[in-house]
Amino acid sequence: MAENQPATRRERRIVVRKAQILDAAATIFSEKGFERATTREIAAAADVSEGTIYNYFGSKRDLLLGLVQTIADETIQELNDSPLGNVEDTMRRALTHRFQQTRERRLLTLFLHEARLHPDVYRHYVQEVLEPLKQGLEAYMRVLIESGAMRPLNPAIAARTLIGMSMGFAILFELGNDPAIEEVSSAELAAAVSDIFLNGMRGEAVSGQRDGGAR
Repeated sequence: MAENQPATRRERRIVVRKAQILDAAATIFSEKGFERATTREIAAAADVSEGTIYNYFGSKRDLLLGLVQTIADETIQELNDSPLGNVEDTMRRALTHRFQQTRERRLLTLFLHEARLHPDVYRHYVQEVLEPLKQGLEAYMRVLIESGAMRPLNPAIAARTLIGMSMGFAILFELGNDPAIEEVSSAELAAAVSDIFLNGMRGEAVSGQRDGGAR
């Protein structure tokens, strides 16, 4: 067992170092944009040598892909680790984390721009990030439906609705000048979005009319 400890420590160091570099890359990309950012600046922000970056990432583009991959992986992991008992709390926590990241790291439009220009970035995004995210959320929605925590509906559409809402707010954050979302906390915004997603927008009077018409 002792022989395995160094490998475990090494793996942990790798995870920590990669996260450190990606965090620095997110900061520099947000401040300077992808094209103007340099690996030298990212290394300085991460407090590592420029050569250390290339031990973990083959290029500046790989750093960008790593950032997007991390966001998708974190989202799926948050859902997998969440109990089914309180869907509202789970969604609020996940969206709060996502909105907070979006406020601090305005990277979505930057990444979409790069994906449009570079087919390999686009393919990676679709195959390695977007598809697993859609499948993970769809599986989560299906579990909620089967457990009775969510009413019967199309889990694929529900998953894509949630992704669309999250990406839509990310774009609004990046465009800026929107007091309706900028003057509230990430937790407050997440609570409002979760409420709309889970409970809808139909008022009691409209619901009553609909039920009466059905009879």
